[in-house]
Amino acid sequence: MRTITAALYRLVGIAALLLLIVAALFAVRLVLSIGDSGPSTTPGGVIPSAAPGAPLLVAPSPATVATQTITIRGSLPDDLLGLSDATLLIKVETEDGSVITGAEVELPKTPAFEISGIPLASGENIISAVVVVAGTEKTPSNAVTVTRDTTAPEVIITSPAPGQLISGAEVTVRGDSEGDADIQVRNETSGITSNGKANNSGQYSINISLRDGINVLSVTATDAVGNSSRTSVEITTNASVGRVTLVVNPGTIFLNKSPKSFRITATATDSTGAPVAGANVCMMITAPGLSPISLPCSLSDSNGRAIGEYTFPENYATEGRGLILATYTLTQGDPLEATTPFTVKKKP
Repeated sequence: MRTITAALYRLVGIAALLLLIVAALFAVRLVLSIGDSGPSTTPGGVIPSAAPGAPLLVAPSPATVATQTITIRGSLPDDLLGLSDATLLIKVETEDGSVITGAEVELPKTPAFEISGIPLASGENIISAVVVVAGTEKTPSNAVTVTRDTTAPEVIITSPAPGQLISGAEVTVRGDSEGDADIQVRNETSGITSNGKANNSGQYSINISLRDGINVLSVTATDAVGNSSRTSVEITTNASVGRVTLVVNPGTIFLNKSPKSFRITATATDSTGAPVAGANVCMMITAPGLSPISLPCSLSDSNGRAIGEYTFPENYATEGRGLILATYTLTQGDPLEATTPFTVKKKP
């Protein structure tokens, strides 16, 4: 009997020892979790852990924006988590010294937080966070500064001058704007655009192609946060924009002969006199008594040449004068066009 009793005592002792070990391990794990200072994560990225006693705010990047609101990210220390009747208050101090409530939300359940829609006033905004418990504010966070820039960059055109007569197929547009601003020059007459950037001093110089006659050139400057402004100038040019020559053979269609056909040869050169190769060339024939006839389009060869052929129906019998139009569509700039007449007669 004494042997059984002793064995039972030993089992109870062992069980008690195991319980003590488990309890000790649990306590160590709890202490480690409370003291964990590892970073937290939000949709906006990793956020450093806050030191005990106050929230931590992460400085927004970029720190200068044009938007009316911003998203603030931060973290809470373990000693502020789980407080009852508590909120997280975001304060915004504006440039004139006034303080507004950016947001007040229920105290987050996790260390990391991300709060969007924080309003910004024009100019400098100093943002901080504080935990409020039962109406009493605890220690505030660090402050982060966000500047709302709503001022559009100034942009002026110094050259060419309004109404200036330009010779040539392009012009250099020069002017002044904000340093490092993105600059776009657009020929409103032809739709061509050219992009560049102002230097550190705000000066820019960008070339743009012209079409013959009046050209309205607009310049748009955009700063780093997206504010933009625009100005324009109207000039006139006698630019050589290229030339198309047309040869139709034969130039007269005789209705008493078959086949009633001709061959059209178009040749184009650009403003420098070089052949316009690889352009899409379309030809249209307007003949007496018929609806306009569009020939299949083709690409011009290395000599700037394109060929078109057409045969009139055998029963075609309308005399008069017709017209052939050839259009070269370029990769940039206005199309080049030319026309040439032809004649339809009953007999020589």
